[in-house]
Amino acid sequence: MKEDRRRHDRLVIPDDKLLTCEGVSRALLGQISVLGMGGMYIRTTDEYPAGTELELRIRSGAETIQTPCVVRDVAPGGLGVEFTWVRGSLEQKLQKLMAQIKP
Repeated sequence: MKEDRRRHDRLVIPDDKLLTCEGVSRALLGQISVLGMGGMYIRTTDEYPAGTELELRIRSGAETIQTPCVVRDVAPGGLGVEFTWVRGSLEQKLQKLMAQIKP
């Protein structure tokens, strides 16, 4: 069994509450199905190799969060990205967003 080395809890988002994600620095459009303070999994047909730096915008209702990320995992139908800078107001916005989604 593979060891889970994540430093942050993850929240699996129900299909009826998926968040929209779009690229700012590069073209990307997808839906976030897993979100944590350390990163997220984006369902998308856009492909980038591991190590690619992206600036992404997360939309949830009227709330918008923009964050720098790096691609860490590439899977058929999606990308796992790590947030490269989560501090201050960005950290607070992510915590609030996760609290709103939690069942």
